[in-house]
Amino acid sequence: MGIMFNPMQVGRKGAAVAKLAMLQRKIMGKKIEVEKDGVKVIVTGDGKIKRIEVDGNEEKRIMEAANEAITKAQKYQAEEMQGSMGDLSSIFGK
Repeated sequence: MGIMFNPMQVGRKGAAVAKLAMLQRKIMGKKIEVEKDGVKVIVTGDGKIKRIEVDGNEEKRIMEAANEAITKAQKYQAEEMQGSMGDLSSIFGK
């Protein structure tokens, strides 16, 4: 007996993937702005810094360094989670 093809299941998965992609675009497009004591920071919904100003002057070097640190932290997190998920799959008998 072979694998049965269920077009309804594929349709539901495709719709879920499309909905997830729309949600990701919405999150990435959202801009959050905070201003405090002469410092203004604009961040996207996915945590990327778009602009840093100190007393009205744009600080690109700080923004670039901060975004690089965030990217490295996210990569580390993904690697650690992937390793842990491997441990969990052995426990649950994947």
